[in-house]
Amino acid sequence: MREWFYLFHNDFDELEAELQEIIYHSYRRLVFKDIFYLTGDHALTEDIIQEAFSKIISISRKQKVTHTAAWIRQVTRNLALNVMKKNKKELQLSSTSLAKKIEDNMELAMQQISVANEVENNIRNESLQQAIVKLNPHYRNVITLFYINELSYKEIAVILGLSENAVTQKLERARKKLLHQFQQIWKDQ
Repeated sequence: MREWFYLFHNDFDELEAELQEIIYHSYRRLVFKDIFYLTGDHALTEDIIQEAFSKIISISRKQKVTHTAAWIRQVTRNLALNVMKKNKKELQLSSTSLAKKIEDNMELAMQQISVANEVENNIRNESLQQAIVKLNPHYRNVITLFYINELSYKEIAVILGLSENAVTQKLERARKKLLHQFQQIWKDQ
């Protein structure tokens, strides 16, 4: 994960060849099993991984990426599924059992992606709750009122006996503290 910081915060082509290789191998270890399970073909898996890595580099230059590992897995899985769909359309299948196997694999892959996404969401939510609990009670209170109780700045100001500007500042500080706590917890997992 640490290597990916360089990927998303630097021009990948400008990095040293050794660092590029470390980043690529770290990425490959993350996604290989998932993609090989989908395709069942080693050569196709390697092609998909290389194409997805290029795509990830291209996208990371244009937009900010959060939840790096989950995002990388999702981009790679989506590309693999697209390649499999394309290959399925291009092939003239002589055996219906082969077609059935591909469909079953795709359905299973989609279920696994759904389960993986749900697990990642649960872990993220648990980490967020842990981060909220670790906040100073004043910050925790304003975060709870705004995000959980969905109160407006004005309503929070009345409840806390503060001005709306003070609530805005307190909420901004609380967000920063929460982000810091969340990043620490997420990094430790």
